[in-house]
Amino acid sequence: MFATAILWARKLGPRPIKLANLGEEVQVASQTLYKIIEQHGPLTLSDCWKHASQMENHGLKSKRHMKMMLRWMRERRTVRLICKHGEDGKSADPNEREFLFTVGPPKIEREPRGSSQRDSAPPPAE
Repeated sequence: MFATAILWARKLGPRPIKLANLGEEVQVASQTLYKIIEQHGPLTLSDCWKHASQMENHGLKSKRHMKMMLRWMRERRTVRLICKHGEDGKSADPNEREFLFTVGPPKIEREPRGSSQRDSAPPPAE
């Protein structure tokens, strides 16, 4: 019976955060966090808290409140969480991974379709 309860709890997963739990200053806190992440690039949770604690009137009550705000912003897809692996990139060791918050999707520069070197070269002269 205990095992069944554990299985049901796993299926439920994390529940969405209710705004009533976050306090009255949701707008101020979310704007502050968005500006911090936008200005300083991908940040870890502790770096984000360092920047927020240095600001005046940031609207965040504590680090726990900031974590709840970031989770709420992730659910609304305002911020994204990316994982940066160790130096070799293949490491599965959890101690070498770093989780970073970012505003938009990571920028991947690709060549436009159909613009390879073959297409851009002038045709051979006859």
